[in-house]
Amino acid sequence: MIALLREARRSTVGVFRMAAFRDDWRTYFDFSAEGVGRSFAGLILALPAFIFTVYAISYFVDQNPNLVPSDTRMTALEAALTWARYWLVFPLVAAGICLAAGMTKKYAAWLVTQNWTVFVLVHIQALIFALYPAGLADPASLGQLTQVYIMARALAFWRVAAGALEAPAGLSAAFAGIIFLVDWTVRAAT
Repeated sequence: MIALLREARRSTVGVFRMAAFRDDWRTYFDFSAEGVGRSFAGLILALPAFIFTVYAISYFVDQNPNLVPSDTRMTALEAALTWARYWLVFPLVAAGICLAAGMTKKYAAWLVTQNWTVFVLVHIQALIFALYPAGLADPASLGQLTQVYIMARALAFWRVAAGALEAPAGLSAAFAGIIFLVDWTVRAAT
């Protein structure tokens, strides 16, 4: 467990170095088959932050019935499906993209980098939603922060595709966009 926490810390540094366009960001990730498997451990390590976010959203909905419809609150099933979507849609769609684009050798790098980026983003989202119950954000500022987070998440996924696949900006944006659209469709269907 300690080794996994070390890898999570190292990979988190790698995510921020990648976001900052540092040349050495790849050295913070393990793109081997074992590294791919361990990158899915972020699923377990980020689960408490995700559960906190679900409860924080419910608290916000309860406190603001005039602003947010009560059906915005997640049921346990919706939360489980969302969590599964976070970790299952990307690997499947990215595998298809890599096969179609002839980039199968870069799939592991994309998968590992994406998994650890999701790990980081889940914690950032939890921090944003922690501001309201802590009394540090009102509904308007929480809404603004959420919109900034959504934009930052899209840019992060674009950066992950560009960096891991070593693809031009337009192509990596298209790949990230395909994944976003598939994710959005799955989310709307569940």
